[in-house]
Amino acid sequence: MARDRKDLGARKFVRVDLRKPGFLIPAPDAAWIKCYILDISENGACLDVGDLAVPKVFGLSLTAGGEVRRVCTLIWRRGELVGVRFISARELRQGVAPPSESDTASRKAHAD
Repeated sequence: MARDRKDLGARKFVRVDLRKPGFLIPAPDAAWIKCYILDISENGACLDVGDLAVPKVFGLSLTAGGEVRRVCTLIWRRGELVGVRFISARELRQGVAPPSESDTASRKAHAD
């Protein structure tokens, strides 16, 4: 998934090409489901989830042992790829906030 130089200049957070396995955690007691983390930034990630139904809010383990986890909200979906934003504990307690302007820009960039 190549990124255009102009896209990188418009982004608030630098993306790092990761391309490694991760685990989607659909609910606290649910089985973890393998996915692929294509790229990641301080604010979110792009995941390859295949045809998996992805909930609006879910956990993502960046390691097989679960040492590094993030709570995510689904921002966009295009086929097997999804874009997620990491949410803070504060946002989670208050209910997930509506997408910010940077999320809207991210959706537009991936729509092309």
